[in-house]
Amino acid sequence: MKALILAILFVVSTVLPAFTGVAGATMAVKAEGASNRTNDATEEKRIAIDKALKNAVTEALHAVVKAEGLALDKSLADKEILSSPRSYILNYKVVSEGWVTHMGPTPSIVDSIPTERDAGGVELYHVWIEASIDDGAIRASLGRVMAGPALSDVFITVLDVTEYQAFSALLASLRRIALLNGLTYGSFQRGRVTLKARSAAGLQALSDRISKEAPAGYLVLSGGSSTIVIKADH
Repeated sequence: MKALILAILFVVSTVLPAFTGVAGATMAVKAEGASNRTNDATEEKRIAIDKALKNAVTEALHAVVKAEGLALDKSLADKEILSSPRSYILNYKVVSEGWVTHMGPTPSIVDSIPTERDAGGVELYHVWIEASIDDGAIRASLGRVMAGPALSDVFITVLDVTEYQAFSALLASLRRIALLNGLTYGSFQRGRVTLKARSAAGLQALSDRISKEAPAGYLVLSGGSSTIVIKADH
């Protein structure tokens, strides 16, 4: 038991204060981008890749928003997250590229199309990529965007979790919740750990989200106006 207590103290004192997302979590995404003809092959490829990377981050963002059950304003997402998509890209590779002639409507993967188009259609330089997205960074940015200026303190009391692995798994699940900002260690007693975070979401919405994300075997209860209790259901 002494070793367990020391292990938990180490986790909450070193991992939680640095919390910004899900460390090491990645999301694999396939995406496509395109560029108009510019008579500069290097520039055409750069534009197409930039568009593909933005599309990859957009897809990853939509996946997180859906998982969190959120409604995200598109203009806010464009301004705060999608304006710098490369900051969320861990790595990528081009799997295919080349010119494609479009006879019908031009696909949305290109930002603009020539004002004039002849009977031969419009040629676009396409790039197909596979990208690894920083899931933790996406969630951290989403949490900041959704929080806005109206943040309130939330206290999460964890009861009767005495196994180190179970405690670590529970922490990992809390890190995946974008609406919890700045998760830190509050206090520690035997069988009782208090965590502190800030959120713009209501307590009931947070409780419901934690219930969905936490591993099996926990009861999630409201403990007051600003407290959520997570209790091991032995």
